[in-house]
Amino acid sequence: MWRRSLSGWLACWGLGAALAAEPQPVVLAVDDAYPPYSLVENEQPAGLYVQLVQRAAQAIPGWQLRLVPMPWARALMAAEQGQVDGFLPPYRGLGREWIASYVGPLHREEVILSCRRQTALGPASQWPADFVGKRIGVMRGYLLSQQLSDAFARQLLTKTEFRNARDALAALASAQIDCYANDRISIESAYRLAKADPLWAKRMPEQLEPGLVLATQTAWVGFSAQSLAKRPELQEFVRALDMQLARLRNSGEAGRLIEGERGKSP
Repeated sequence: MWRRSLSGWLACWGLGAALAAEPQPVVLAVDDAYPPYSLVENEQPAGLYVQLVQRAAQAIPGWQLRLVPMPWARALMAAEQGQVDGFLPPYRGLGREWIASYVGPLHREEVILSCRRQTALGPASQWPADFVGKRIGVMRGYLLSQQLSDAFARQLLTKTEFRNARDALAALASAQIDCYANDRISIESAYRLAKADPLWAKRMPEQLEPGLVLATQTAWVGFSAQSLAKRPELQEFVRALDMQLARLRNSGEAGRLIEGERGKSP
């Protein structure tokens, strides 16, 4: 009887240990059209930020990360409503109080205005005086800087939203907009990819003109209050991810990824 009870206890203990060892899922929405930081390649999430977060998560036992690419506006809604555990790569300090935790940073981006040659706008232009009345292209759902938000709110500029950078650059080449606002590396990466595509190459500007630096913004991984309220244990993953991303920064691995992309010509 004793042996039978012991065997039963050991069996139950083994089952409990196996269940306890089952990794907990973490689902992050990622922008599917923000090269080179986050995009879709061969139907899989890809990009510099995706690589960084995946490498960091691999070093966190007990958790299994799943990245779900989707349009940025949809990623925002999914995170705000707690349909996913978090999302990347939001900026910080531009509203969106529903973001409870920021993890990172991933990288400090340089927001520029890349304009058509015919506008004669560039690095020496004065903001916002020289841009009053201009048509500015932006990515749908992106809060690029306080400067842009204020200028749009004061109706100094006309805002046109685009699904991706390639469409915005095509609109720039066809004079549908006067300038395109986005991170410098992202603009150059999207331009390089489009020029390599026979279907889009002729629709691109002949070359990218030097842009006016508007702001620098830091990209993060965001976790919403809804997500953390539904899954309090998620705070453990948030803290661990922050530590692992710091390790990648301190080791220089994160910087090497970014610099490798920065060195490519548009």
